[in-house]
Amino acid sequence: MTNTVCNPKFKLLTSFRHLSAAAFCLLGVGCAFFPPLGSKRLKTDIEALHGTAPAKWAALPGIPKSAATGWLDEFGSARLSALVQQAITANPSLKAAAARAEQTRAQLMQAGAGLFPALTSTGTGSRTQSPGDLRFPGNNQIANRFTGNWLNISWEIDFWGRVADTRRAAKAGSEAAEEDWHAACLSLAATTVQTAVTLAEAETLLALAQSNVATRKTQLGILERQMDRGIEPERAALDVSLSRADLARAESTVQQRRATVDQTRRTLETLLGGYPAGTERGIGSLPSLKRGIPAGLPSEMLLRRPDLRAAERRLAAALASESAAKKAMLPSIRLTGSAGRTSQQIEQLIRPEAAIWNIGTQVGQTLFQGGALKAGVDLQRGRYKEVLQTYSASVLTAFREIETALAAEQFLVVQEGALERAASEAERAEALALSQYEKGLSEVLTLLDTRQRAFDARSTLTSVKAQRLRNRAGLYLALGGEF
Repeated sequence: MTNTVCNPKFKLLTSFRHLSAAAFCLLGVGCAFFPPLGSKRLKTDIEALHGTAPAKWAALPGIPKSAATGWLDEFGSARLSALVQQAITANPSLKAAAARAEQTRAQLMQAGAGLFPALTSTGTGSRTQSPGDLRFPGNNQIANRFTGNWLNISWEIDFWGRVADTRRAAKAGSEAAEEDWHAACLSLAATTVQTAVTLAEAETLLALAQSNVATRKTQLGILERQMDRGIEPERAALDVSLSRADLARAESTVQQRRATVDQTRRTLETLLGGYPAGTERGIGSLPSLKRGIPAGLPSEMLLRRPDLRAAERRLAAALASESAAKKAMLPSIRLTGSAGRTSQQIEQLIRPEAAIWNIGTQVGQTLFQGGALKAGVDLQRGRYKEVLQTYSASVLTAFREIETALAAEQFLVVQEGALERAASEAERAEALALSQYEKGLSEVLTLLDTRQRAFDARSTLTSVKAQRLRNRAGLYLALGGEF
C-alpha cells in the first residue's frame, strides 16, 4: 500500500494549500487594517462642502426608481409621458452613457483581478545537439527535453492594500458612471418635456397667427369693396393701404412660426431617437400643472441629484488613487510556484519520478526611479484637489439652478395672471373698436392697433404658460426628481 504522506504529489498539494492559506491571511490583513490613506481628509472635505447648504445635509440617500420620470404625472399628459419613455428607450446619447457605465464595470473587474493569484499552464519541448569534440573526441550529443508545467502561480500579496485601493478607485469610478447614466436619464426626460412643450407652444402660436391672417383678409376685403364703391375715396385708400401692410406683416409672422414648428419637431424627433422627418405630432396642446411648489423644500433633496452623487464618487476615486500611488512606494511581496513534469521522452512524462515543483517568495523595494513614484503621488494629489473644486462648483451650480427655478416660478405665476387679464381686456377692446369702426365712430388705425394688441396679448400669454411648464421641468431636473 502506498504511503500517502510520502507521496510527492500529496506533499506538493499540501504545500500549495498552506501557501494559499497564508496568502489569504496576509491579504485579509492588508485589506482590513490599511484603508485608503487620507480617508479622514476626504470626510472633512465633504463635510465642509455640505456645510455650505442652508440646512445640514444627511448621508447620501438611495435614488428612487421613479426619480427620472416620476414627476411627469404633475403635467397630466399621457402623451407627454409616452414621449419621454420613448426617448429613454431609443435615444442614442443615453445608450452611449449606458455603454460607458458598462465599460467601468469591466474596468472594476480588471482592477480587482490583482487581488487573486495568476494561474497559467505551459508546455515546452526542445531538441539540442552538442558537438562531439568539445572536450573529448566522439559522436555528436543529441538530447530531448519535454516539460509540462500544469500549474504556474504568481501572486503579489496586497499587504499594504495598494491593489485594494486601486479596486476602490475603480469601484467609485464605476458608481460615478452609473450616476452619470441616471443624470443623463433625468436630463433627457426634462429636455424632452421642454421640447414637447415648446412644440405645443409653437403650434398654438402658429394657429393664432393663421387666425390673425384670416381676420385681416376679411377686413381687407371689406375695405377694398368700400373703396370700389367710391365711399370717401381718400380715406378708403388709406385704410386699404394700412390693412394691406398689416396683412403682410401677419403673413410674415405665420411663416416665421411655421419655421419654428418645423425646427422644434425635428429636434424632438432627434431626442426620440428617430429620423428628423418633421412629422412628429407632439402633445397637441399645452398641459396644465396639477399643483404648485410646496413651501420649505429641504436642501437634502440636492443629494438626490445624480451629478452631485457622481462628483462625490469621483472624489472618493481620486483619494483611493492617491492612496494607491503612496503605497506603491512600499515594499512588494510576491509568491511564485509551479508544478509539473519533465522528461527526455514524452511517454515518460506520466511517470511519478518525472514530477517537478517549486515554491518561492520575492520581496522587492524600489530604490530609485528618478522621482517617478513621488511624481505619481503629486499627480494623484493634484487630481484630488481638482475633483474637490469641481465638486464644490457643482454644488454652487445646483444651488443657483434651484434658487433660480423657484424664483422664476413665482414670477411666472404673477406674470401669467397679469397677462390673462391683459388678454381679456385686449379682446374686449378689439370688439369695441370693431363696433365703433363699423358705426364710423373711429378710424381704421384704431381698429388695427387694438387687433394687434389682442393678438400680441394672446401670443405672450401662451409663451408665458409654456415658459412656466419648461421652468417646472427644469426645477425637477435641478432637484434630481419629484418633490
